[in-house]
Amino acid sequence: MRNLLVSSLEEYSGKSGIILALGLIMKERGYEVGYFKPFSTRDDVDSEVMAEILGIELDNDMCPVRVESYVDFMLSADKEELRKKVIDAYGRISEGKDVVLVEGSMGFSAGEAIGLSDVEIVNLLSSKALTKVLMVARYNWDFTIDRLLSARRVMGEMMAIFNQITGYKRAYLKSIASVVLQPAGIDLVGMLPKDALLAGMDVEEIREILNGEYIVEPRGELLIEQYLIGAMSPQFAVSYFRAARNAAVITGGDRSDLHTVAIDSGMKCLILTGNLEPPKPVVGLAEERGVPIILVKEDTLTTAERLGRAFGKVRIRGEKKIKRFKELVESYVDVDAIMRAIDL
Repeated sequence: MRNLLVSSLEEYSGKSGIILALGLIMKERGYEVGYFKPFSTRDDVDSEVMAEILGIELDNDMCPVRVESYVDFMLSADKEELRKKVIDAYGRISEGKDVVLVEGSMGFSAGEAIGLSDVEIVNLLSSKALTKVLMVARYNWDFTIDRLLSARRVMGEMMAIFNQITGYKRAYLKSIASVVLQPAGIDLVGMLPKDALLAGMDVEEIREILNGEYIVEPRGELLIEQYLIGAMSPQFAVSYFRAARNAAVITGGDRSDLHTVAIDSGMKCLILTGNLEPPKPVVGLAEERGVPIILVKEDTLTTAERLGRAFGKVRIRGEKKIKRFKELVESYVDVDAIMRAIDL
């Protein structure tokens, strides 16, 4: 039995996508793969997604400790009882598996107050089976290296993957890996490039985030890679819209002049604000072209701000994204090195 704990320095680093990709690759190589998320601070949808994609029976033991209000839970938590609950659930989840992919919490130190940080989970699981750590980090500033070294100090030797790396950073990160990371006991096993498809959002995700409703529903899965704000005159909007790729436009529901231009210029989705429904000709054109229309109550600025906060924090959902993430992992991550580390 082996465990691979996929941890991170912070939230939205790409842990779930990497686990999905590795799980699919391991299954293709003939291994029985389990999934375990000991501790979650939100309604846990990761377990459902992992079970579906990896072909694992959904079980509450996949995520034994779920917390809504962390402060309230922290004040009443019995650490020993929680550890026992985690170990018992792990025992059932790991039965008959060659490897269990363990998803860490929001960051490697999250959950320390209740004894369930990734640091403590490593120690717990290591008492039951070989357990290795794979740390995922977004290189968003140079001090990321220091945070990685701090994680190494408390978690022991580990592997690391840098996610969402732009081209020019790749060369000097290789130098950092050989001069700083490797001597410290951190084996850099991959650098995943920034990818527009993975950064995009499905139309249904956008609707949920904005608490909107469909005037025209999407035809299946539709990924949006960027959004534009439509506040200009139609004649200036044409070139602006046509230069965008797989984009949605946010504009007032009363701007029917822009609605038609947006559809004709190739916009993939209209997000209409102010709770103002478009005229019937616009709805008819959108239905004909297969362009979904989402109606939201807020004004254009508020809607753009809310959507802007969500981009870059998107989870890996949908067949296209999962397939793309797996392709990137196969191309840019030393999967064989990871498997050797856990004796597979």
